[in-house]
Amino acid sequence: FTPVEASLAPEDCGACHAAQLADWKTSLHSRAVGPGILWQLRTMDQGHGNDCLRCHAPLAEQKALMAIERGWPNAPATPPPGWVPADLHLRGLACAACHVRGHERFGPPARPGAPVIEGRKPHGGFVAEAAFSDSRFCSTCHQFAPDGRRVNGKLLENTYEEWRASRHAREGRACQACHMPERRHLWRGIHDPEMVKRALGREVTAARLDAGRARVTVRLANRDAGHHLPTYVVPKIMASVYLRGPGTHMLVGHHVVGRTLNVALDREIADTRLAPDATHEFAFDIAVGPGRWRAVLRTEGAPGEHYERMFADMRRRNPGLDEATRAALDEALGKAVAARFFLDELEVAIPEAPADAPARVAN
Repeated sequence: FTPVEASLAPEDCGACHAAQLADWKTSLHSRAVGPGILWQLRTMDQGHGNDCLRCHAPLAEQKALMAIERGWPNAPATPPPGWVPADLHLRGLACAACHVRGHERFGPPARPGAPVIEGRKPHGGFVAEAAFSDSRFCSTCHQFAPDGRRVNGKLLENTYEEWRASRHAREGRACQACHMPERRHLWRGIHDPEMVKRALGREVTAARLDAGRARVTVRLANRDAGHHLPTYVVPKIMASVYLRGPGTHMLVGHHVVGRTLNVALDREIADTRLAPDATHEFAFDIAVGPGRWRAVLRTEGAPGEHYERMFADMRRRNPGLDEATRAALDEALGKAVAARFFLDELEVAIPEAPADAPARVAN
């Protein structure tokens, strides 16, 4: 192979696969090694570190480079070969993690009508594997083993099995159908507002009970995710109901969708996730006098909610962390908070009289 053909650097893959590289750079896969894991690696031995790298930077070459950087035992005594860029261990789930084994390139079968390359093919061509369109391909990182860590009897990560039990599996909709549409290397999920808006059904109904009271009912539904929404223990979706009226803007109700664990990940506080096609309804009776009143549903996504609590707790309990570790921890905490987003608000007018029909709005 030429140096570019042999290289494990994503940019060298992008010399021919430019669209895939551009998508990958926008994805969380490209940022699987960031401050959130780097500060933790600075506090771990090699065994625990490799447990994390198994999914965050799974190539053997990445583990070797991290061992050199961290000064772990069994680190290679010689520099990496030329096809291994010196920063590969910081590139997260790089192209080669899915597409290279034993110096051979693998990928999904070519689409009908795809151009045929005659003569010499870059890196000797590729081996077509149907596995690239199979949900089991994703389960390597998105499903803990049956004997994996459990809290309250439930695996911390059970996404593949949740999918297997859903109608998506029965209908033949693999993970890739939603997370890699048209084979794009995007992997959007709970961190993406449009993805959440598509998956989460929201409905708000307001009814007048009497001259001084109204009832606001919120219905949430997992209408398009082939697994629990959200599936993992880190993200949360917060639904808050506000009352707006003459001189008033106040919170009247709040509900969290997610699996909430303590920061040590050994005690479950609540599990209010929405299973595939499941719904949850909650209602509030509120004091509402005469006048024009409106009920507003604000929906906030917090992709790193558990990390927000965990990182803040680690900072508070470990004042003696070295400067570099503390800087990475602070950066990780800032990124977790900054990842929050709001969906568009749903607003409904509260009827002025009990005889009026309830008002309803949905996304």
